[in-house]
Amino acid sequence: MQLKTLGGIVLTIVALAFSAASAEASGYYMTYGQAVAETKRYARNTCNELPECIAWGKGPCLRRSPSAFNCIAAFFYPGPGIEEGEELECNQILYWGVSRGGYIVLKNFSEPNCFYV
Repeated sequence: MQLKTLGGIVLTIVALAFSAASAEASGYYMTYGQAVAETKRYARNTCNELPECIAWGKGPCLRRSPSAFNCIAAFFYPGPGIEEGEELECNQILYWGVSRGGYIVLKNFSEPNCFYV
């Protein structure tokens, strides 16, 4: 995969990350299930927007506070063809929180960390 294509992937992921989640949290408390569901929705939608993306996944979610979780979303891309079946995996940390209005929102996100698997 060329560096130019990887840069386009990163920009697309960053652009999609600014779309807020629409689920409502109970008061200012977010459940583990809500964090998992929003991470899956984000990963699925992001992968669907990227023509190079061949699969997506969800890694672990860790609670930061009663109203916040850090979750990992994974994206898979075809490898450069060095070895049969090699793929590029890009993991991104998503920082979910509850807004003042009680909605689950993506507060921040990391740059994708990519490696061959």
